[in-house]
Amino acid sequence: MQQEPLVYVVDDEPPVVELIRTLCHDLQVPVAGFSAAREFLAALEPARPGCLVLDLRLPDMSGIELLEKLRQLGSTQTIVFISGNAEIEHAVRAMKMGVHDFLEKPFSNQAIVDAILSALARDRRNRETRGELADIARRIARLTRRERQVMDLVVRGLVNKEIAAELALSTKTVEVYRANVMAKMEARSLAELVRAVMQYRGEHGEGA
Repeated sequence: MQQEPLVYVVDDEPPVVELIRTLCHDLQVPVAGFSAAREFLAALEPARPGCLVLDLRLPDMSGIELLEKLRQLGSTQTIVFISGNAEIEHAVRAMKMGVHDFLEKPFSNQAIVDAILSALARDRRNRETRGELADIARRIARLTRRERQVMDLVVRGLVNKEIAAELALSTKTVEVYRANVMAKMEARSLAELVRAVMQYRGEHGEGA
């Protein structure tokens, strides 16, 4: 059973943590608050859905340093940065590192609610995409070497006769391999097969 989303808040100002906790309570979303980065890291559940609201300035390390640490750990947390000191260079650096949003203190209740809801929605989409990619990878792993070759040529747009010539096979043999590919990839149409393969290649940086 999938866990409910959790909003992590890392900020050394208790009123900020409590404000976000109260606002999220109204949204029926639980909050885990921390005043220091290392305290948060010790409690982090990487696989749990949710997002992180992170202050740029913390007592034990900066928000940027914590962000770098999370990336080193392979965390995919969706992050909303907050800061009482508008430092454009840090904001730009954070956004380049994949931070979802950046709010300057003092922010309005609506602004932080909107940012959290948007971050939770992004986290949900990201997890769905990762699940789809894992499923595609599982299907591809079923293919034999020859079936993979046939699939690659099908995706390139070659017809059975052309594939047969390319691989020095009979057209009938190619038809059998192609049917096996469609079955193992659980593709109901050529378009569905192409979409799945291109999605997988895009994620893994493979060429067409």
